[in-house]
Amino acid sequence: MPTSAPSRQEFTPSMRDRQARGKNPAKESASSDEHEDESVILGRGIKAEPFEDRERRGFALSVLDCPEQLIMYALSTGDSIAGQRFRFTAMLCGFEDRSAGKGKRVGGTGR
Repeated sequence: MPTSAPSRQEFTPSMRDRQARGKNPAKESASSDEHEDESVILGRGIKAEPFEDRERRGFALSVLDCPEQLIMYALSTGDSIAGQRFRFTAMLCGFEDRSAGKGKRVGGTGR
């Protein structure tokens, strides 16, 4: 029992405050906490992506989810199914180069 009393005396009010906030009470430097919590600062919103990008990702996901749509797009562009799967996967991941996609369509329509 005597060992529990000294451990309570070791906690300072600032250490109790840190423990109540879910932080390590043993760390004394406040500057390390500021760097840890930069992503969770009140008043800041989550970085929002543009609506068009979100719609393109949803469209790519729906095409990749349905093999018939994937085959339809492969046949309409004269590309392989694997090539279209790669294209829609890149669109889903946000790696699609939009200017290259428009150039292919313009070149493909001029028969």
